[in-house]
Amino acid sequence: MNINQLYKKFTQGLKWNAIFYTIRKSMSTIVTILLFKALSTQDFSIWANIYSAIFLTLLWLDFGFKKSLPRYCPQFILGTKSMYTFIKRVVLFQATTLILFTPIFLLVSQYVTRACNITDKINLFYLGCLLFLSEGVIAVIRLIYHSYFWQKQFNSLMSILVILKSLIIIFFIFVTSHSFSLVTIIFITEIISALIAIVISIIMLKVSLGSVKEEISSHSKTITQKNLGKAFVFHSAIMWINNNVKSLSERNFMMLFFTHLLGPLQANLFKLANDCALLFQRIIVKTIGTTDTSLLSHIEISHKNKTYMPHAFENLIKSISFLFVPLIGILFPLLIYFNNIFKNQFVFMLFFLLTICYLIETILHPYERLLEVKRKYMLLFISYSPYVLTLTLLLLFHATIYKNIIFLLTFIYVSRIGSYLIMLYITRKKYGIVFPIKPVSKTLTASLLLCLTIYFALKMLYP
Repeated sequence: MNINQLYKKFTQGLKWNAIFYTIRKSMSTIVTILLFKALSTQDFSIWANIYSAIFLTLLWLDFGFKKSLPRYCPQFILGTKSMYTFIKRVVLFQATTLILFTPIFLLVSQYVTRACNITDKINLFYLGCLLFLSEGVIAVIRLIYHSYFWQKQFNSLMSILVILKSLIIIFFIFVTSHSFSLVTIIFITEIISALIAIVISIIMLKVSLGSVKEEISSHSKTITQKNLGKAFVFHSAIMWINNNVKSLSERNFMMLFFTHLLGPLQANLFKLANDCALLFQRIIVKTIGTTDTSLLSHIEISHKNKTYMPHAFENLIKSISFLFVPLIGILFPLLIYFNNIFKNQFVFMLFFLLTICYLIETILHPYERLLEVKRKYMLLFISYSPYVLTLTLLLLFHATIYKNIIFLLTFIYVSRIGSYLIMLYITRKKYGIVFPIKPVSKTLTASLLLCLTIYFALKMLYP
């Protein structure tokens, strides 16, 4: 694959990731806001915490594959036999882990319902276990599709299902008055949608695998699988540890954490503000997806990596900054002006803080990806030290420090941004890769000007 073909695949991956995640996050944000108004505080808290537990557990059971697969797929795909063996082993390992963990998830659910005195709502946790299993299977299937750069096939299917599922849930929100019944309907709808996605995507996968087998069999090569397999396992383990440490400040863990320490009301407000902030950050992150690691990995294993890497890295950061224009310039003022939840000053402060921190992290993400692709584990460990130190210090203080949620979030995210700045310094000194200040500054300035223009125009049109 030459450099032009590589950039073409990168651009196509960005496009289909953007289409899918924009649809998915927009619909989930609308559903979350409607459910916040329709459900009781307890039912909303149960629904939010079950979802957080599901996706937090799936994150922990990822075993670093999300980062290690894009790194090693370009090498394994050099041979037909090694490629199939590699994919089968990864899928089998994840599927086995998922099945073994499902009973544990069920036992924990039973313990939680007894401890919180909500045994009458145990059925919601049973449904949550089914959703956990089905979402885990979808994650395995997505793993295969994205390993072959088949974002178009998979994301188009999931986009259709997300729209249909969300419309059904919104319909039941308006016609169902009983809070508990509404939550039950939501879980059942999610499970049915996941099962349909699994069946259709497996059928599509068989066809796609048959075509790729014919395509590469004529020029396949024999590669040494043993040493490459060991390197993949070690890299996955390091990435898994990294993900688990970072998950301690991710939204799913923080939702559970704040519910326990501050109660459901403040935790629900945090979820509301955080989901709105993630509407910006996650659209960018999910648009990039694993394409950044794939792009850098293909260049890293090429014989011209020193020539292509600086140019590819600069293009990657420019691509991320270009995504800021429609999000900050258009979506941000519309969300602020027309969303009534921001009349609550506490929610607005949380939203503004989280949005700024998320966007700064997003523009600096490629530096972490570069060190991961180059497998500079010690440099990654040094970079994470401010963040790890911050979490350690928070654990040493008395629990009363957690009562100020804004102070806590500021403390955590400043340390995370500090880690990314260390990565920026390291990559500049070691690889001579300079942050493209001029193009990024121009893009951000254009975004802010567009944002202010639209905001004041809205004030004039809708005073």
